Amino acid sequence: MPAPSTKRSSAYRVDLDGLRGFAIALVVLFHVYVGRVSGGVDVFLLLSGYFFLGGQIRYAMRPNPSLNPWWPLWRTIRRLVPALALTVLATMLGVMLLAPELMGVELSKQFTASMLYYQNWELIAQDADYAAASQDTSPLQHLWSMSVQGQFYVFAILLGTLLAFLIWKCKVPTVIAKRGAITLLAIITVASFTYAARFGFVGTGQNYYSTFSRAWELALGGLLAFIPTSRFLPQRTAAWTAGLGVLMISITGIVVTTSLAFPGPITLLPLTGAALIVMSGNQNAVSNILASKPMTWLGSIAYSLYLWHWPLLIIVTLAGGFGTPPWWVGTLVIAVSLGLAHITHLLVEDPLRQHRKRPQSTDTPIVDARTTLRTRIGIGRATGGVLVSALVATIFAIQPLWNQRIEDADRDLPEDLYPGALALAGADVPDVKPQPDPALIAGIFPPIGVDECMIMIPDPATDMPRPDCQYGDPESDVTVVMTGGSHIEPYIVPLDKLGKEHHFRVVPYVRQECPIVIGGADRDEFVSDVCAQWSELAFQNIVEMDPDLVISNSTRPEGHAGGAAFSTDKVPDAYANLWQNFAYYGIPFVGLRDNPWMFTPEGDPMDPNLCIVAGASERDCSALRSTVYGPEDPAAAYLLPENHQWSIDTADWFCDDKFCPPQRGNVYIYRDQNHISNAYAATLTPLLWAELMPIFEELGLLPGPDTNPTPSVDMDAPATQ
Repeated sequence: MPAPSTKRSSAYRVDLDGLRGFAIALVVLFHVYVGRVSGGVDVFLLLSGYFFLGGQIRYAMRPNPSLNPWWPLWRTIRRLVPALALTVLATMLGVMLLAPELMGVELSKQFTASMLYYQNWELIAQDADYAAASQDTSPLQHLWSMSVQGQFYVFAILLGTLLAFLIWKCKVPTVIAKRGAITLLAIITVASFTYAARFGFVGTGQNYYSTFSRAWELALGGLLAFIPTSRFLPQRTAAWTAGLGVLMISITGIVVTTSLAFPGPITLLPLTGAALIVMSGNQNAVSNILASKPMTWLGSIAYSLYLWHWPLLIIVTLAGGFGTPPWWVGTLVIAVSLGLAHITHLLVEDPLRQHRKRPQSTDTPIVDARTTLRTRIGIGRATGGVLVSALVATIFAIQPLWNQRIEDADRDLPEDLYPGALALAGADVPDVKPQPDPALIAGIFPPIGVDECMIMIPDPATDMPRPDCQYGDPESDVTVVMTGGSHIEPYIVPLDKLGKEHHFRVVPYVRQECPIVIGGADRDEFVSDVCAQWSELAFQNIVEMDPDLVISNSTRPEGHAGGAAFSTDKVPDAYANLWQNFAYYGIPFVGLRDNPWMFTPEGDPMDPNLCIVAGASERDCSALRSTVYGPEDPAAAYLLPENHQWSIDTADWFCDDKFCPPQRGNVYIYRDQNHISNAYAATLTPLLWAELMPIFEELGLLPGPDTNPTPSVDMDAPATQ
């Protein structure tokens, strides 16, 4: 009996182009109107494995294949990079012109990562969960999937080249090589799926983006490419099975309410649906609909549509001041995206892609390419290649140029023009533009982090600062330990200067997202287990060091370290317990009241710098003092001078009677939503010394009256309690 495949399925599956169009429609509609993922990207990944890996393996098994992996790589570059470069550069221009508050260190890194196809790993490093369109979402976030595909394409090219080498050079039988490839893909599929499902039905942001978690979707598509049409599902039920596949894909975005469910077990829902469509062949009513002109047109522009729709949605949402885009904005974005995608496909994608077949080993593609340069089409493509290269070079320049701007902004400000906190003491405040540039300030970090003297979140609990991590006067016999989380970190700026002037060394014991704690009933409510362990070890080290003084923060709002609830500050039990332990060992302690965590009056987190960059007024970018601070410093009741413990109420350093503004004395106060800037910390030097000097005198830490060049301030400074 003859095999039915020639009657049931043609060599090229036009209906799968339509399936690609259906998938992109779901992606766009759910991004715009629903605000979550749809499973359409997962279908994309499976189809990428099906088409691309299948194509590489079929080529490897043809007679006389070229073993040079450059040619399929070059073909892939020409297929993908021109449209990517165009949309990424357009995104940069859109951000700078319409939504400059989006631009920052993280986004500058993402421009490079997107073009080099490691955006998924960059987002993991930036700890960016996949989000619905909002004012806090990257316009390049969607390019994680392009990076995963690009990484898989390199693997597929190398696998195809290896198969060709084994078959045609090592004379391995085609059947054996084919079985080996199937076995390898099956192992990748099972191993990757197991890895992706390790969290159960809801995973993490890292799991969402990871190439290792996503590999099974592409490998599964590659496995489907090995299935002969003779093993497809029965023709008599093909319409039903294909229809079921469409239904399974369609309902995924409805029944799955969190993006973190992907690519775990629930991803089998849309991918099983896609597999049913593939294995139902292309001779049924459903495949005829998918092969229709509207669907295949969507499929043809799917790549460009995916590239355009997300940055347009994010930039328009932010430029329009929408928390989430209303339906009419979404509809406008879809219409513009469709138009741009069609133009990009027509004028960029199709003309610049490689139309000739992949060369065999006896072909001379370089010679042929030179010959085409004498033709009008060849000249046009060469010109297009030069323009694309210019676009790519421009994109690669974004990150270093941004870093240079940050470096230029990280400079000492003239005190006469930028008095900062000294305005509290009556210093004149001239009419000049506040500094540093609020668009750049988030990239300016305190010396502890720059010098790698700060323990970071991923580091183990046993990591402590290096012995050479000392500031102020390292040769001094007077030791001040500055310890806590990232909120104490900026105080190294004034303490370093004061240490140099008054001859004491400053040793930082600072860990990211880890206010130092010992015991306390509420410890587990706001610090991690690793932080708690690190705190115990750091405390032991400090006790063994027997410093002359320890300085840390004394209050914090409700909420976990690294975040905060919309609340006034308080003293956690774990802080008070720490202070009791310092008192037990006779180690003097100074507690600085925490700086404000900036929220809108409605309780939404607010970065005052981005608020300013967006064009809002300073009043609109201020927090209400009453939502940040209570009337008294809560640490004052715990830290008593008779115990050699003092509290310093810093509230007036940051807030007036009613508001906590984004700048004071022409100096922007904050680096981000809740950390103070280096520049403002530097202007706090005289105020901080006004508080510390009597403490140093009481402890006998001042070497002599001639070593006190820091000017005193004549003001109602916050008094030491």
